[in-house]
Parts: sequence; C-alpha cells; structure tokens
Amino acid sequence: MSAQNELASVGAFVKTVVSGAALKYEVPSQATKDTLVVRSQTNDYESETRYHYRIDRTYQIITYGADSPSVTAKMDAIARKVNDKTTMIPIVRSLRYIRANGFGYGAAMRTESGLWACVGVLQTEVREARTQEQYDKIMHVYPRYELRIPVG
Repeated sequence: MSAQNELASVGAFVKTVVSGAALKYEVPSQATKDTLVVRSQTNDYESETRYHYRIDRTYQIITYGADSPSVTAKMDAIARKVNDKTTMIPIVRSLRYIRANGFGYGAAMRTESGLWACVGVLQTEVREARTQEQYDKIMHVYPRYELRIPVG
C-alpha cells in the first residue's frame, strides 16, 4: 500500500464523521469555517518477523469553525467514532484495513483570520508482508507404491 492511499483512506473515514466539511490534505492559507484538514505527521517502520513489518503512522487532523464549541464538537465526534467500535479503517481500493490505535486533541484556538481551529492526532498501524522469493511450482507428482506382503 502507498502512504497516499492510506492518507486518502483516513481522510474518507474522518469525512464520514464530519459531514459537510471541505476535506483538504494541506493546511490552506485562507481556511473557511467548514474546513477539515488531514495530513501525515510521522511514519515509523518496525520489523516484527521475517515475513512482515509494521508501519506506525500518525495523522494530524485540523478542524476549522466559527466558534470554539463547534470545533470541539467535531473533534469529539471523531474521537468517539475512533474509540467506540471502529478500530479498523478500510483502505480505499483494497480489502485491507488500517488499525486505529487512538485519537487525542487539544484545546480550540483562535486563528489570525478570526476562525477557531482545533488540532488532533490519530495514531494508526498497518502490517505489510515482505517480498518473498518466488519458486517454481511442482507441476507433476508421480507416486510410487510398494506393497509388502508379510511372510508368515
């Protein structure tokens, strides 16, 4: 999976919680009151076995609104969705999932333009298989039977 595909998957997941918001993947220079920003913050690759590795990613989620209660309500809705029953985020165009490990957010703050913003962090992990060496398949198996009759 690519990091961009996983970012789009997290964005689609968060967009289902905060409906009506304009989803962006970069912080806009002039945000509007119903803007939702999802961007990748950190990536950490950890080897677990000889056959797979784990990718720990954190995503920064920023909501903009007209006042402090509106942005904290959006963040609270995201936190409840992540921590309730949805610990798996489906990956777009894949049968695989991203595991959500937690979500936290800080206090709302006023921006220079007069809007209110709140920043949260979503912690996720994905496991990927290592590339394995491919071997030719056995095309035919010819069994040979030996019957041993006991002498007695």
